[in-house]
Amino acid sequence: MASRATSMGGAALDRLDRGLQVVEFVSAVVAGVVIFGVMWVGVAEIFLRKGFNSPLYGQLDFIEQTMALYTLLPISYCYRKAGHIRVDVVAGHFKGRGKWIAELGASIAAFALVVALLPGILHFFDNAYYIGDSTINTQWPTWPSKLVPVVGFTILAARIALELWAYVRLVVDPDAELIAVPIPAHVVEDA
Repeated sequence: MASRATSMGGAALDRLDRGLQVVEFVSAVVAGVVIFGVMWVGVAEIFLRKGFNSPLYGQLDFIEQTMALYTLLPISYCYRKAGHIRVDVVAGHFKGRGKWIAELGASIAAFALVVALLPGILHFFDNAYYIGDSTINTQWPTWPSKLVPVVGFTILAARIALELWAYVRLVVDPDAELIAVPIPAHVVEDA
């Protein structure tokens, strides 16, 4: 008899989940490094402006260009960790199969939203690349910052697709091993 981890493709789901976790972790680390850099650019701007009356050229353009990196690139990582992106108000009231059905419904809605947003996001990137859009002061191209949401939402779509598979497994067998399922921290533990 197959173990619980291998039932309904649990082993394949586990491998895919582990692989995606690496991608999510790397994207979160990149976002953390960027926000650390943004902090030091802000410090340099204040120091140069106040100390030498010489503002840092391109500081505002740099901040605008990097915003997508630290806001949208780690979105899937936060989702997987059951961070503030998830809202468990409804699903938290159920137990067993009912909980997994509620989670599956929420994940279907989330997946539909992300898939509906992706073509528009891709269009913004394509348009910026095609017309050669640039920032006002430094004339830096804007397409790299408009590519970041495409990457971030694609990783999120992959995470939610794995989650859908995981919830279907749990609807069929509520006692199956939890694989690729975000587990929210207990309120007291989180505090």
